[in-house]
Amino acid sequence: MLDVVTTSFYVKSPAFAKTDFERYSTQLFDEWDSYVESHLRLPDYAVTLVVEEGSIKGLGRVAATVGALYLAIGNYGSFVSGVQTIRDQASYVTGALFEQAKARFGCRSARGNSKQSGGEIFYLRTLFDRVQRGVMTSDQAMQEVQDRWGAEAASSPEFLTELARGLAEAPRFPEQLPLPGDFWEPCEEVDIPQREPKPRLPRAPEYPVPQHYRIEIFRPRKGGNKKVRLTTK
Repeated sequence: MLDVVTTSFYVKSPAFAKTDFERYSTQLFDEWDSYVESHLRLPDYAVTLVVEEGSIKGLGRVAATVGALYLAIGNYGSFVSGVQTIRDQASYVTGALFEQAKARFGCRSARGNSKQSGGEIFYLRTLFDRVQRGVMTSDQAMQEVQDRWGAEAASSPEFLTELARGLAEAPRFPEQLPLPGDFWEPCEEVDIPQREPKPRLPRAPEYPVPQHYRIEIFRPRKGGNKKVRLTTK
């Protein structure tokens, strides 16, 4: 299977009791799984959520076979429009996970951040962009996909055929006209005042950290039974 969507997040929050941490994490997984099912239109997928304390750090992953990804893309007309649509859906569900994590472990104004680490749907969108900008040819792009996915790519020749057609037919972006060398006027140099270094404050004493927990929740297929593993760091 391919990691179609991956995202990570961080939410600043206090430590939790073991039972509360497990309950909140499981509720977060159920909420996010529901979002994935409703908004990421894959016919089948596996979903994973890993959450660690100290504060709260999480990793979400949605995986699917190439065949499932091919069926999902085919629902939206051309290959390039299908890739873009699923990419937009993926952006929505990753944003939803972060907002749900803040609500579950802190509050909606809690400090934190999220990152769409990637996933193959984001890679495919970037691949089309590189071909459309003329950075690489469609043949080079196909070779890169086959090298990257290996046996997984070979498992769905229909996907490879449609991907090759989509890359070859994707409209190319117009070339940017070069600007003359004297287009930009030189800027005057400005003297930047030097700041006096501030004295360093004494370092706060380090206290022993409480016991932290890590939970991994996994559903191997859409609608299947979820598996939960809670460990101590």
